[in-house]
Amino acid sequence: MSALRAIIGGIIGLVAGYFGAAYLSGIVMGWFGVSDFEGQRGMAAVFLFGPIGGLIGLVGGIVLGLRTGDKQPVRRTLRHAGIAVLAILAIAAAGLAIQYYSVPRPLEYDGAGAALQFELRAPAGFALPSDANAIEVTLDTDLNQQPALWLERPAQQEDGWQTLSGTVELYYRTSQRLLVFRFPDGRDRIFRPDLGAKPDPEQGWSDWRKVDFVGLPDQPQAVKPGPEDPLEIRYRVRVRGIE
Repeated sequence: MSALRAIIGGIIGLVAGYFGAAYLSGIVMGWFGVSDFEGQRGMAAVFLFGPIGGLIGLVGGIVLGLRTGDKQPVRRTLRHAGIAVLAILAIAAAGLAIQYYSVPRPLEYDGAGAALQFELRAPAGFALPSDANAIEVTLDTDLNQQPALWLERPAQQEDGWQTLSGTVELYYRTSQRLLVFRFPDGRDRIFRPDLGAKPDPEQGWSDWRKVDFVGLPDQPQAVKPGPEDPLEIRYRVRVRGIE
């Protein structure tokens, strides 16, 4: 129980010491005429005096937690103090990891954004709309939904296939991406690109991939594609500013 008291006391002391020192140091620096030009006073409070106060509060909270209750041998007290410090560090590391992975991270390559270029092809006998804009395309991820743009219209005819080209911005690092083509008849052809959270632009065009799922207006869940879905896509990642 003494180790648990030390952990709780250390956490309370750390938080109270940090915010207390940051707040009071801002006031004291103002008394001594420290300038707040470009946030200098606030920066000193947050990044200098706050951490010092947090460290002092951490030590004081652990000591207070260990002193509460029955007296213990020095060796046991030191062991419980070490356990408390390691536990608090583990909790802090877990909190930072959760924050790191829960905040969306932009997909960038040396500061430049990226886009997913794609080609949709269908057999020559398949009735594609005369205007490609009749097919609404979005890139659906667990973080956002981004509309795509068609680059060429009408469809190009080659080797028994008719092909449309488009592009969509890639804003976030995520491996959960779906490229959805919503046709005027209400039948959605859904593709799952095989892309990592930060795909390699050097890989070039993917192989042609068949439809993974089909969304129907009268179905609450996507279904498997049928013979009426002979569509295929291929794609590549392009870094903005690099041809």
